[in-house]
Amino acid sequence: MTAPTVCPLCGSSALHLEHSFAVDWIVDKWTRQLGMDVSKEFHGMSRFDLLGCESCTLRFFRPDSVAGSPELYEKLGKFEWYYMKRKWEHDIALEDLSTCKNGIEVGCGFGDFVARVAKEKAIPFEGCEQNPSAVQIARANGVAVHLEDLEDLANSRRSAYDAVCSFQVLEHVTRPGDFVAASCSLLRPGGKLMLGLPNAASFLRHQHSILDMPPHHMSRWTAKVLERLQEWFPLRLMRVAYEPLADYHVEGYVEAYTRLFGDRGLRIMMAPAVRSRIIRLIRKSGLQKRLRGHSIYACYLRT
Repeated sequence: MTAPTVCPLCGSSALHLEHSFAVDWIVDKWTRQLGMDVSKEFHGMSRFDLLGCESCTLRFFRPDSVAGSPELYEKLGKFEWYYMKRKWEHDIALEDLSTCKNGIEVGCGFGDFVARVAKEKAIPFEGCEQNPSAVQIARANGVAVHLEDLEDLANSRRSAYDAVCSFQVLEHVTRPGDFVAASCSLLRPGGKLMLGLPNAASFLRHQHSILDMPPHHMSRWTAKVLERLQEWFPLRLMRVAYEPLADYHVEGYVEAYTRLFGDRGLRIMMAPAVRSRIIRLIRKSGLQKRLRGHSIYACYLRT
């Protein structure tokens, strides 16, 4: 498979191949774990690649064509756990919205955060979403949502907002650089860009989650990559926050690390009884509040 010429974030041509994945393996995993046939999402391809940028350190998948279709997200949206009404990064972002007069959430799903901002902060807020079924539900609940491409919205509403929020979205797009640039265009000078993403430096790096690769995720982000956005966009990083380990991620966290130790020779760590004891210990001791969980949050000021 031919590698792309440049990184989709920083434009560097210094790229390397990290791993090549067999499509049949991914398709089988989706069928077994979620009961979904995603074979059509790969358009007859047999493999796809994970590439690394040696300049900005972003890791991303190619080719672009393996990104999920709107139909995929419509099916995922039927799972109760997919569009979570309350996320850790929502609570953090609400703190940073205190000085904002209006805003928009890009990739708002059913509009739960937009509605929460209006209720708790009394700030006029809108949404932007490309899943038609999610937009229909959001509008039925009284949430103002644009069914529009982000770049088109940025062209028509330049400098219209004090805040642009995007949670668990940037890792899905094929051109993250264009996404960030469009988000900056929506902001007034002095406005805030708030991003929540899976933290690729967390326990996720020791997993082979089907949701952390195509046709679902198209890139993997760390604090280092988020910090370097200031080099290419009119942004100044205000703060970075890490999600504590959520209760519903404890089992995945323990499985990831016990499997890692098992692969390094400590096979006893992979025994079900050992894993169960570690899970109980983490939950009962309160240790999970000190462990880094799934997501990372970054807030920027538009310069």
